[in-house]
Amino acid sequence: MIIGAGLGGLVLAHGLGNNGFDVAVYERDSHPTARPQGYRIQLDEPGLSGLRHCLPPHLFDLSVATAGSPPPRVTVRNRHLEMLSDPAAAEQSHSAGATVARSFNRSTLREILLSGLGEYVHYGAQLRGYTQEADDTVTAQFADGRVETADLLVGADGVGSTVRKFLLPEAEVEDTGLRLIYGKIPLNAETLELLPAWVFESIFSVVTAGPGQPHIGMGPVQFEQRPDLAGLATNPPVIVTAVDDYLAFMIGTPADHPAMPPVATLRQLDPQSLREVAEQLIDENWHPEIHRLLAFWETESLLPLRISTAAPVSSWEPSRVTLIGDAIHAMSPVLAMGANTAIRDASELTRALTDAVATDMPLVEAISGYQVRMADYAFPLVANSRKAGQARVGQA
Repeated sequence: MIIGAGLGGLVLAHGLGNNGFDVAVYERDSHPTARPQGYRIQLDEPGLSGLRHCLPPHLFDLSVATAGSPPPRVTVRNRHLEMLSDPAAAEQSHSAGATVARSFNRSTLREILLSGLGEYVHYGAQLRGYTQEADDTVTAQFADGRVETADLLVGADGVGSTVRKFLLPEAEVEDTGLRLIYGKIPLNAETLELLPAWVFESIFSVVTAGPGQPHIGMGPVQFEQRPDLAGLATNPPVIVTAVDDYLAFMIGTPADHPAMPPVATLRQLDPQSLREVAEQLIDENWHPEIHRLLAFWETESLLPLRISTAAPVSSWEPSRVTLIGDAIHAMSPVLAMGANTAIRDASELTRALTDAVATDMPLVEAISGYQVRMADYAFPLVANSRKAGQARVGQA
């Protein structure tokens, strides 16, 4: 059983299913588009390798075909658009030097990952708890009364993971003190002519007023093939929603900025009100090109985000319940490694379980090996993301 149909959970479902495991995915949302989940994600080699390992070849090829490949530089500028020297970010970035880094539209990638999993994904399934049984199975209880049993339960249920709360109640997820208002700028004939060229010279750009001050992040998503047409050209065809090119554009600030309302209030604001909050953060001291970009921001696309990060977790006793992705190692997005690491987890766990079957290794021993490896690569990234976020945008 996989709890959570986000990117990591779906990649894991493909990986295990393709290796002969019986898999079921349980998702609390009522349908795949029940709530906004953001726009652009960046995958580097860890994520791309994980996709290649877990997905059927036609879905991996479609994923890459619907991604963009802007120049793999990550640039940081001040609010006057002067290029900054940022040694902390340069030393810690795992994305800036990666020649294979690509920009994906999150909802497009998720549609592709859902392809072929239809009957195995169960919606409206809010986990309430689980029990590890004497016969070496795990029984999960859901809010709608469903009770399901499996040999292994994997928590892929994100930052607010219910599985983590039961498995590791001592594990903490901390508020970074950062708030984002996230949206997009359409890239069409009008905007492509008017937007400054530097916007397209990097896979991601940060413009900052300094640590502890408002900042802007942006990254182009320009599809090599329009997703719906690429899906139809795939063998077998995959139905993918048409999406136009866009520039992901977000404005962030520490939570204590006087213009930023409390997070509970922020989450209740409509898009126009979110825009008004964001506009208060970008005053006349910012370069005119930033204001021009802000004018093209698509109001209806705006959504608020609170950025969280996992506190370090010491090793824990392996069992028939484990965790992947943000459920165990949430990290701030400064290094663009959150989705990469969740997909790597899915690949590592697929490999661990497949090898265990091939060698008659006990399941819990295989889980132990996975957890040790995952902690070795994931928690340093959490720490590095925190350090870079402190230097670049004033993360707590």
